[in-house]
Amino acid sequence: MERNGHILRFYMFLWASLFLLLCGTAKSQQTQPYTQYLFDRYLLNPAACGSNGYANIGVVIKDQWTGFKGAPSNQMLSGQIRLPREGLFGTRSRRGSSGRGYSPENVGIGVSLFNDIRGPIRTTGAQLSYAYHLEDQMGVTSFGLSVNMFQLYLDRNKIVTEEEDIFLNSSRLSSFVPDAIFGVQYTMRDYYIGVSVSNVFQSFLMLGGRNSSAYRIERQYNLLAGYIFEVSPEWSIVPTLNAKCNDHLSFQLDANVIMYYFDQFWGGLSYRTGGGGVPGSTSIMFGARYKQYFFGYAFDYSMSAMRRYSYGSHELMATVTFGQPERFFRFKRRYEYQSSVR
Repeated sequence: MERNGHILRFYMFLWASLFLLLCGTAKSQQTQPYTQYLFDRYLLNPAACGSNGYANIGVVIKDQWTGFKGAPSNQMLSGQIRLPREGLFGTRSRRGSSGRGYSPENVGIGVSLFNDIRGPIRTTGAQLSYAYHLEDQMGVTSFGLSVNMFQLYLDRNKIVTEEEDIFLNSSRLSSFVPDAIFGVQYTMRDYYIGVSVSNVFQSFLMLGGRNSSAYRIERQYNLLAGYIFEVSPEWSIVPTLNAKCNDHLSFQLDANVIMYYFDQFWGGLSYRTGGGGVPGSTSIMFGARYKQYFFGYAFDYSMSAMRRYSYGSHELMATVTFGQPERFFRFKRRYEYQSSVR
């Protein structure tokens, strides 16, 4: 069993290395809009769902490019849970004589509801996540799958054209899009590394009665890794890296450094590369915990010419946690601040 675990970890690191090698020469990538995504990593990689053992419910509200009329805004409500040993409905573990088999305590479930408004385009949908965690003497190997369902709606009243547009006069200006995310993650006490593939089926949009592969959503590959440095009993520093690319080798990189004090307060910096010759953006974030309640704020500042006309982007986060991880699984680890207190 232990030998198989080492082999699996080898292939995971090999996959991650090939990911960086193939994507290293690309230039840009469309990304999720949230800055504090490290507090809900399962939204990027479903394998992280339930990995901390707690149940939590959180909300994120973000206003982008404040100062612009019709600037993008985003809202999200999410939650995750690690199932107890008896399961949600009293299901017993099914283990053979060797001790192996399915166990509810190894399962994580997550759900998120989101609403994004970008000018005349509104995207509303949900993401359902499932993860299974396999523990060994050194760490945890996790596999996850998410199903995404969203509706894209185009508001013709917010679009002004000089001439009549046949597409905008169509009766069908909304499209329902299903897709999926698959991910793998390996976790030890001091670090985690995971890879995921989103938009697996590359679903296409159907707007204006048109059904064309030109409207397909691009598949995206993510590498997310973090390491915790225990500076002292009071202070810890967690650098993280999030690399993304698509099938066209369009590349984007997020680098974050967050410092925590007594697991009660945190603050950090983030830098996101741009693409196509466009400068990236920087972010500052900070937050605090009171009992099981978490509050966070992030400010994004674009390095492009947009900074002359915008007041930046503002993001608020609030989360409440429930339960104790010892109730759910025996392997207790502290590989990241979020995993130890949420």
